[in-house]
Amino acid sequence: MSKFTMTRRAMLAGTAATAAALGAPALVHAQATREFRIGMITPPAHVWNQEATALNATLRETSNGRFGSAVFPSGQLGNEAAMVQQLQTGALDMAWLTTAEIANRVETFGALHAPFLVRNLAHAERLLQTPQVQALLEPLPQQIGAVGLGFAMTGMRQMLSRDVTNTLADLRGKKVRIIPSAPIRDFFTIIGLAPTPMPLPAVYDALANGQIDALDMDFESVINNRYNDLSRTMLVTNHHMFPMVGLMSARVWASLPPADRELVRAASRRHLDRTMARFVAEEDDKQRRLMGGTMQVRAAGPEFFGDAVAQWDRIWAPKAPILPELRRIAAAF
Repeated sequence: MSKFTMTRRAMLAGTAATAAALGAPALVHAQATREFRIGMITPPAHVWNQEATALNATLRETSNGRFGSAVFPSGQLGNEAAMVQQLQTGALDMAWLTTAEIANRVETFGALHAPFLVRNLAHAERLLQTPQVQALLEPLPQQIGAVGLGFAMTGMRQMLSRDVTNTLADLRGKKVRIIPSAPIRDFFTIIGLAPTPMPLPAVYDALANGQIDALDMDFESVINNRYNDLSRTMLVTNHHMFPMVGLMSARVWASLPPADRELVRAASRRHLDRTMARFVAEEDDKQRRLMGGTMQVRAAGPEFFGDAVAQWDRIWAPKAPILPELRRIAAAF
């Protein structure tokens, strides 16, 4: 055996012994660290993004530095439909997506967008935490190729318009921007508007130049994107809640040992729950901020929309059989 071989072996052994004495070897630690990429359509200032960013610290803490995460906001990785496809192939690790997008693939999720299912955000939070709604997550790996980590939400949906709006007749025939989703499209079709699917980054310019006349939007997004500067009326309707679901690619999930799956699920649930709690706590203040501007702000309840709720339920109850049960549960709160 050559002197070089003995020297090289001694050096390697010494390096390993030193690293072991210091705790985790630097090389092994670098290889073990895994950063999960999280896609979403909301801008960096949005509560979703704030909590998804905070998830990175939680993952690193609870995994002793083995896991972390990086957020890709504002549709950088594509729209929600594109992100679902990326989850299916494993090209994207995680995504926080609206349940409106999931309803395009799993019609039962359309029940979560039923008009006037809940009264307010506190009511919505309670409903999303019921066993009946939580059970919707269980078959998602087979249905869309992604594991449901938990629910959160953004604010209740309201209606904004470029013009003064006093009655439903003032809106009929006008173009209203919606997120591309069948249950939302059907509601606005029933009440006589022209639902116009459009990605969130395009909305401000479309409202400014008259490409659209109205918005289906929540307080948080109105404030973050300053849609109130372009609108003369906001109807505070609370016409449906707008849930979000945290997802992880089923392929990526399968690559993790069971203990790590539960670690990721628990860390994600912590921030999904915080997202819901923050929206509930902040909703009234956001409404007050918008009422202090130049827009006309008016309350408009179910009666504003005539028999639209009954018409919508007739369409969606066969597609989402859980709908009557959710209405019964919500009515009992």
